[in-house]
Amino acid sequence: MKKLLLLLISSCCICFGSLAQSGIYKGIGTIVFEAGAPLSLIKGTSEAANGTINLETGKFRFDVPITSFQFMNSLMHERFNDKYMQSHKYQKATFSGVITERSPAPNGDQTKVTATGTLTIHGVSQKRTIQGLLVQKGNSWQLLSDFAVVLEDHRIQAPALNSGYGANTMQVSLQMPLKAVQAVPQHAALFPRLSRK
Repeated sequence: MKKLLLLLISSCCICFGSLAQSGIYKGIGTIVFEAGAPLSLIKGTSEAANGTINLETGKFRFDVPITSFQFMNSLMHERFNDKYMQSHKYQKATFSGVITERSPAPNGDQTKVTATGTLTIHGVSQKRTIQGLLVQKGNSWQLLSDFAVVLEDHRIQAPALNSGYGANTMQVSLQMPLKAVQAVPQHAALFPRLSRK
């Protein structure tokens, strides 16, 4: 009986030990895009960007709801959603793929990463390679990235500027804190529920 009890206690300890980090990190971050010249700048900010990255396999997925972008005036918000992005039809922008390169930055707690995947905006998908920086903060990470998006590549009408020209490219920046997701404990599988009958 004692041996059986010790076996059960040991199994429980092993199972609860499986709550260790799974290598998967998730976060909600901020995306800012800017288009146009300083005197006729179009700027949108979203604090609803979702990200999941597996630092062991390198696989990742990021998405942001189009309607979550905020602007300095309500007219630009309306035009952005209705005229340019048609957010009622194309509700999210996504980027998914895999990290293909990692290299240490001069600062020991930073890692330069190169990600290759599919960027989907306005319902149009494009293969992209985007660089970023992972900054370690204790047991979590901060992801930083800056990249350009050509509006024509995603069939987005270029907004007209005060100068009469169109803003053909968006400069995008991302800041996202990432926290570890705990592994699912296995004790439920090892110890099935007892029947109440």
